[in-house]
Amino acid sequence: MTMLEESSRLLPSERLQRIRQLLNERGLVRVSELAHILDVSEMTIRRDLNELEKTGSIEKTFGAAILVEQAAAESSYKVRLKTQQAEKLAIARYAASFVQDGDTIAIDASTTGLTLAQQLSQRQITIVTNSLDIAQTLRGMQPALILTGGLLREKAGSFVGPLALHSLHDVRVDRVFFSAKGVLIPDGFLDSDLSEVEVKRMMLNHAARATALIDSSKFGKRAMGLIASLNEVDELITDNQISEAQHKSLITLGINVHIAAVEGTLKASNKSS
Repeated sequence: MTMLEESSRLLPSERLQRIRQLLNERGLVRVSELAHILDVSEMTIRRDLNELEKTGSIEKTFGAAILVEQAAAESSYKVRLKTQQAEKLAIARYAASFVQDGDTIAIDASTTGLTLAQQLSQRQITIVTNSLDIAQTLRGMQPALILTGGLLREKAGSFVGPLALHSLHDVRVDRVFFSAKGVLIPDGFLDSDLSEVEVKRMMLNHAARATALIDSSKFGKRAMGLIASLNEVDELITDNQISEAQHKSLITLGINVHIAAVEGTLKASNKSS
């Protein structure tokens, strides 16, 4: 009996168990592949994935499913706003010191990017962003805003897709500030949604300088899409909870690392390398 013949007889609960098994084996499986293996329609697979996502064991992304345990899966934006707050604030304050009045900068739709935008609310600059939250936060403030438009991803409050990419095509900025769902050494900066990856890449390609805003919890986390390699950025700002081994690895690779001190932590340092 072939796998297709066997799988076509699976009950819904058995099908969910088989999907979990495949994700445990592979980490990521595409909807079309699951539909073929289980001999059901893609619509059925999407319903199954909706059920599994409710359990918190998987994340759906761009025509595929990712096992949460094996990826830097995209958690709720509201949840991410409340995590690593002290670290993000320290990084944002450090990053703000790189911005000069009159600069044109790009900021991605990350929670660390939103924290940076708040630090820049009284600056005479121009900000290009695909973040609805940054636009709403800075409305009526000093910075001039350019919002990309495009398809709104409700989960992240970000604009993505062809319209967002087209609006960035002819834009040139002095510096881009971006974050990532995960960072692997030596691979690079990763994100769990490919549409976000496309926008971040476009921003990086059209910036004179690129600065990565990465809190220490992101190191060692995996995600599906590669935003950029480590050596594609001009500097990386992280917090002082990064491990000595990770810090040394970055320095060995020639990465310009800046350490932002988090108030109340034991490893406080304001050195940069």
